[in-house]
Amino acid sequence: MALKSESSFKEYLKKLPDHTIIEYYSDVEYSPFPIILIQEYAQRFQQKSKNEIIKDLKYHTQLARKKTQEINKLAKKRASVDELTKHKTQKIIQQAKRKGYSIGEKISVKHHNLSSTLKKTAKSKIRKTVNAGKKLQVSKKENLEILEKLAKLKESGIITAKEFQEKKKKILSDI
Repeated sequence: MALKSESSFKEYLKKLPDHTIIEYYSDVEYSPFPIILIQEYAQRFQQKSKNEIIKDLKYHTQLARKKTQEINKLAKKRASVDELTKHKTQKIIQQAKRKGYSIGEKISVKHHNLSSTLKKTAKSKIRKTVNAGKKLQVSKKENLEILEKLAKLKESGIITAKEFQEKKKKILSDI
């Protein structure tokens, strides 16, 4: 039921049992229409004897005690939940730090191992390449072709006889 107007709220209050009206009356400041609620309460409980009024007061006292106990329980639960949460959070953080440190150490070791392996591999491959280059031999036929070309360069005057003799000695020593 939508409580949009005073009349709809009055109708709603008339349908409620007495104990609910008493509870609403004790929390009247939270009501959307407090004056209407007070009027309904006064109308229902106006002609009561002293015993009934005392009974109502005892009932209100019991309600207040229950609310206080509930609030205390919630406060205790919250405190214990906060402490427990704080303790668990600290444990999780400590575990994460330990695990992070451990992972960092493992990464450092792997980095060092990979670095060493890479250096060794690179050095050996470079040596092999250099040695292969040193051992690379030009065939006799190619050497003869190079000598012929050098001779043509000497005849055409591009290189001197001295340069030709130096190259010739070098090529013949490789054969």
